[in-house]
Order: sequence, then C-alpha cells, then structure tokens
Amino acid sequence: MNADEMARELASLGRRVAALEATARPPAVPAMLDQHLDADTVLYAGLGGWDGQTLAWQVVRGWDEIRSAPADASAGVLAALANPTRVRIATELLRRRLTTAELAQRLDQPSPGQLFHHLKELLAAGVVHQPERGTYAVREQHVIPLLSVLCAVLDLRPSVPWEDS
Repeated sequence: MNADEMARELASLGRRVAALEATARPPAVPAMLDQHLDADTVLYAGLGGWDGQTLAWQVVRGWDEIRSAPADASAGVLAALANPTRVRIATELLRRRLTTAELAQRLDQPSPGQLFHHLKELLAAGVVHQPERGTYAVREQHVIPLLSVLCAVLDLRPSVPWEDS
C-alpha cells in the first residue's frame, strides 16, 4: 500500500469512527460528573427521548439548600402525588400529552368528577399543566425531575412491606 492509499484509508477510517461516536452519545448530554462536587451535595440527572427530542437534565444541590427549602411548597407537590390515581395520571402524562377523554380511558376512571378532582390537585401543585383546553401534559422542564421523584420513591419503599407492621 502506497502513501496515498494509506492516507485515503486513514481518512475513511476517521469518518467511520466519527459517525460511530456521533450515534453513541446524543448531542445534548451534559458533562454529568465532570464538575467538582463538594461534600454534602445531591446530584440527580437524566437523559432520554421525550416528545420527539432528547432531554438531558442535571441538578446539583447542597444538603443545606434542600433542608432549608420552604416545606409548604415541597409538601404541596408530595401531597398531590400522594394518591395512586394521581401517580398514574402523572406517569401516563410522562409518556405524552393526553386529553381528558384519553386519560379517563387509560385510567378506566368511572367518574369524570373524580378525574377532574385529581387533575385539579396536580394542576394546583404544578405537576401537570393544561397546554390547551381539555389537554393535559407535563412541562418539558419537569419531565426528568418528576421521573427522579418517582425513582427516589422506589428507593424509599420498604423492601418487604409486611416487615414494618
């Protein structure tokens, strides 16, 4: 192989490697742990496809910031999610925006009044919003934080429910 053929082969190889690297990692991925984390910090992050786009989210908060946050605001969100039907509504809306009729069908909700009650609680807490009349959704900037809350709950549950009684 002469020098020209080797240069062409090397250039081809470089293009193939670049193409592979481009597909291996979405362009919006933040440098998750590249930054220096101080002691007493909590980091949560997420990455995934949602609503036709790639979402990447990273939050780092100090323990003192978390512990000194207003309890009323946190309790309002947790209270809104403290109902199995409302958690199901939120998880369905994490898939895509839905109309009231679609939500009622997915949840097998017998009473429109009950569904509206649950939606009102989630709206008041800011967990969901109404982008247009009769349609409900999770705001883009709330997708990964809401998934993170639901993920953290999995770690807070007792491993064997009957051991706590």
